[in-house]
Amino acid sequence: MTRTRLWTVWLRRLAWYMAAWSPLVLVFAMLIGASSGETARSAINAALTTVIWAAVLGLGVIWLAQQWSWPVRPTARFFLVHAGMALLYAALWDAFILLGVRQSVASWELVGKEVAAWLHWQTFEGVLIYATLCGVTWARQSAARGRAQESRLAHIEAERARAELEALRGRLDPHFLFNTLHSVTVLIQHDPVSAAQAVERLSALLRYVLDSRQGGQEEVLLADEVAFTDAYLALELLRLGARLRVDRDFSAEALRHRVPSFVVQSLVENAIKHSIAPRAAGGVVRLRGHVTGAQLVLEVSDDGPGQPASDATHGMGVGLSALRQRMAVLYGDTARVDVRAVPGDGFGVWVHLPI
Repeated sequence: MTRTRLWTVWLRRLAWYMAAWSPLVLVFAMLIGASSGETARSAINAALTTVIWAAVLGLGVIWLAQQWSWPVRPTARFFLVHAGMALLYAALWDAFILLGVRQSVASWELVGKEVAAWLHWQTFEGVLIYATLCGVTWARQSAARGRAQESRLAHIEAERARAELEALRGRLDPHFLFNTLHSVTVLIQHDPVSAAQAVERLSALLRYVLDSRQGGQEEVLLADEVAFTDAYLALELLRLGARLRVDRDFSAEALRHRVPSFVVQSLVENAIKHSIAPRAAGGVVRLRGHVTGAQLVLEVSDDGPGQPASDATHGMGVGLSALRQRMAVLYGDTARVDVRAVPGDGFGVWVHLPI
């Protein structure tokens, strides 16, 4: 921050600080006018002279409150120090007021008669103002600490999500790679053209995972994510054949929006792993993507055996748990993940993203 900018910030803060005293000026002006019968202009001038010293001395109170902030466990010494400083603040304010009165009367004896009726109330008000300034300062410090803590937690969550994304990028199931390479080896002997196509798909798959401009980003176009998932499914078809059936439906509008990278592929991988591959008859994986109102809704579901609701997320691994954590970091409470798991009626995940 430049020096000019710094001065501008401080002057703005000082202006707001002085403006905050204006209600007290009005109160004092009304009290002075009512008790002495002075004109409104004279009463306001007298009130300004009185309150300006409270405001100037208040700067020192704010500094002291910042140095002696409210502790986790307040001690007797803490209260005694601030009680003493409150009395000192009130005494200094009284002294400046007395000096002002002395300028308008002939002697200190007359000053005493002038202030005798209200000086004790003035001292009490000084103590109250000291307590108010300290309370506001401590409240601001507490709010600042809360924001800093929230920022640290958000940073930690973001770092954790990024670490999980890196783990996800570096984690293509070794069994999947082994099975794909084995299938390609078989195809080379019987269908070289299909083998070449499979190698191209595997290359595209790895390029997406490793390319920082694609899968390495927090968010990607849904169109790119779907293309990556299609390449993954094409390779799984080499292993599962007719046992894996895919029913996909993505609207053109949905494909133009950005989504967390791997959001579709990781859920598809889980569906194949837990619902399709274990069954001799295989099954259907349904992929959907549509815009509904102000949300993009993605669906990955299957017609597998499902599981009890209490076990809905059991075994879902990095796909669902990492997705939920990343959603919270990227979108807060504006996104959600719904899970439907009915025994004998398949398993489904619905991802709702803001657009």
